Amino acid sequence: MAGLLDEIGGKLAERWVSLLALPGLLFLGTAWAAHVLGGGRPFDVGRLLREVERYADWTDAHGGAGLFLALAAVLLLAVVPGLAVQALARAVQVLWLGPWPGGAGERLVRRRRARRERADAEVVAHLRNHERDGDEAELAAARAAEARRDRIAPLPPARPTRMGDRMHALEHRVGAYYAVPFTAVWPRLWLSATEADRGEIRTAAGAFEASTRLCGWGLLYAALACATGWWPALVAGAVVVLAAWWLGRERLFALADLADAVVDLRLRSVARAVGIAVPPGPVAPATWRELDLVLRRRR
Repeated sequence: MAGLLDEIGGKLAERWVSLLALPGLLFLGTAWAAHVLGGGRPFDVGRLLREVERYADWTDAHGGAGLFLALAAVLLLAVVPGLAVQALARAVQVLWLGPWPGGAGERLVRRRRARRERADAEVVAHLRNHERDGDEAELAAARAAEARRDRIAPLPPARPTRMGDRMHALEHRVGAYYAVPFTAVWPRLWLSATEADRGEIRTAAGAFEASTRLCGWGLLYAALACATGWWPALVAGAVVVLAAWWLGRERLFALADLADAVVDLRLRSVARAVGIAVPPGPVAPATWRELDLVLRRRR
């Protein structure tokens, strides 16, 4: 038991250092530089060195106790921006996945839906031309239009963002193809999945959460620039936010693909576990409807 607690404590300390302390120290250093330099001379290294010398003189005057107190204060303060980033990461996740509160999200959904409808009409027009004339160029144009349509959303948009629509498409596909709600069957899929499956999902989900935290850091640097007028922090924050958004989108799509695969590979195991006979080979829709009834009775 002591060894297990030591291991858990070590992992918690490692996580604290990697997620909060080190990025927080970097942010504190940037905040100090932004406070000292402001917007007038953003790269005045000489001024920074003079400030460092002044702090060094202060610690020399107060001896080891002053140095210890200064280091302790810095380490404690380094946690504060990390905690703020954790809260920002949750807000970023809502922003990326939706649904958004208020009418802004609904308006954006309507605009994205109209864009997809126009793209879908273009696909239909090219396919009709191909059927009428047999022109292979029209078929190629239809495939290109399909790709443009699917880049907007794989299904008629129901969320303000592509990431939100990808998760909505996952839920819709499971409900339409297997006739079971994704939210109801997923906990059972998780329990019936192999450790390798769960490891892949954990890794993908952790990567996506890291992207939301990265975006939170970018927003924090942008806020620092607005508060101090030190424009390099705004540039850095904007770059970080854009990189986090791109990484988050790619990682979320990978996570959704993995969840799709787990549903396809493990849903039979869930059905058998609750007492439904599932024959090898293709499964009749009635079997999945029976599974849905079982899940509904247990909710």
